[in-house]
This record gives sequence, C-alpha cells and structure tokens, in this order.
Amino acid sequence: IKQMTAIEEALHQTKAKSGQDVLNYPIRLDDKLSGLYDFASSGNAAPARQVRDAYTELSTKIDAELSKLQSLTNKDLVELNKMIRDKQLDVIGVVEKKD
Repeated sequence: IKQMTAIEEALHQTKAKSGQDVLNYPIRLDDKLSGLYDFASSGNAAPARQVRDAYTELSTKIDAELSKLQSLTNKDLVELNKMIRDKQLDVIGVVEKKD
C-alpha cells in the first residue's frame, strides 16, 4: 500500500480538496500535463519547442511512475496473492463474538 500510495501521490495531488488547496499543496504530474495541454492547444500554431520539451520531460516522469505501478501489479501483487493462497488466509472473514 505504501508503494502504491507513493506512486499515486507522484501522479496526483491527493490532499487537495478544493480549488484553493493548490496554494497549500503542490501540483503533481497529472495537473502539470493538463496545464501544458491547455497551453499547447490555445494557439493557432504548432506548439513551441519549449512545450514539446516540457511534454517530453513530463511524459518521461509519468511513464516512470506507471512503470513502477506495472511492476508492482505484475510482481509484488502476484507474490502477495500467492502468499495469501499458500497460507490459506480468508479474504473476508467473520469474527464471532464470544459471550
């Protein structure tokens, strides 16, 4: 969960709850990419070199986080599920109250 939370928080600002929260919490990769898209699509000309460079930098960082997530789901999650099956743990259990 800690690894997944770190990936999520790199991609998306999870603490911001209102429009004013961007003053208290920094924007994350998804918001940066969205802002870049808005800027690039606002004109009638092709995006400037700086926009393309910024996109390359942001997409590289986003791809790195998505790669971490893919590795986590393909390797660590598989191992966790195997451990649960090997130990024959109940996924959902009921605890009976003792009187």
